[in-house]
Amino acid sequence: MKQTPKQFFATPAGKLTLAVIAMVLCWTVLIVYLSKTSDGGTWFPTDADLTNVRNEIKKETNTLNAETEKLNAFEELQDKYEDSLATYWNADRDGQPETELRNLINDAATAAKANIQTLGSVRISTINNELSYADLDFTVVDEYDKVIRFFAEVEKCTPRLSWRRVELRVEPTRARAVTGPNARQNNATAAATTTPAQMFRTTGQVRVIKYSPAGNTAKTTTAKISTTAKSTTPTTAKSTTPATTTPAAKSTAPVATTPAATAPAATTKPATDQPAAASAAATPAQQGPAANPTTNKENEK
Repeated sequence: MKQTPKQFFATPAGKLTLAVIAMVLCWTVLIVYLSKTSDGGTWFPTDADLTNVRNEIKKETNTLNAETEKLNAFEELQDKYEDSLATYWNADRDGQPETELRNLINDAATAAKANIQTLGSVRISTINNELSYADLDFTVVDEYDKVIRFFAEVEKCTPRLSWRRVELRVEPTRARAVTGPNARQNNATAAATTTPAQMFRTTGQVRVIKYSPAGNTAKTTTAKISTTAKSTTPTTAKSTTPATTTPAAKSTAPVATTPAATAPAATTKPATDQPAAASAAATPAQQGPAANPTTNKENEK
């Protein structure tokens, strides 16, 4: 018995066939009418579309390479900066440059046996939150070889110092005057036989970069405040104790003993005159027969 289409689609097999036909139609509509993508392309690109995509890929690749080179340059610069920080002046490692920089120059002059005439104060100039300049002026007056040795000693300093300014001038030579009866003759002889050493005046300025990591300023300030608070209390207690008790006790002791010290002086003087007083107060019997002639005559009778 043959079935009509209506009867066939009423069966489960007919319903499945109808669903498959509807799905195929939906896919066909999507492919035909919705083939445009959001980027403006199609699902079935042509040769021109492929050429445009390849050109875009090349352009983006060149841009990526340029940005990569910039990034590598920035990273290299960052590495150089971090490496240079180790050569800068670090307060935690090298101390404060306001005092230690002067000590470095002074030690260099001592090692070179050069005479430092003037040594200025350290000046700090801020660069940013972490870096600052520390400059120091100095004047050295000595012989040429000692000045050169001084330069060599400064180059050995750690952290390394950079020269900001250097001037070398010849000092005028002056003969040393001799005084005395033959001063004119001695001065003439000394000028003819001896030649004074040539002195050079060297004025310069050295500079060092100080590195202060961000965040250490607050910690350092807090530590200084706490240290000051701890040091003030014991100092006040110690300073008040000698002022109230000790000087008073020590000052009254000599006053009390001063009269006792004069007592021996009064007793020693009679002690020195005791033989004379004893001889004057002695009886005639104690002075002996020779000192009492009356008693000797009665004894004879």
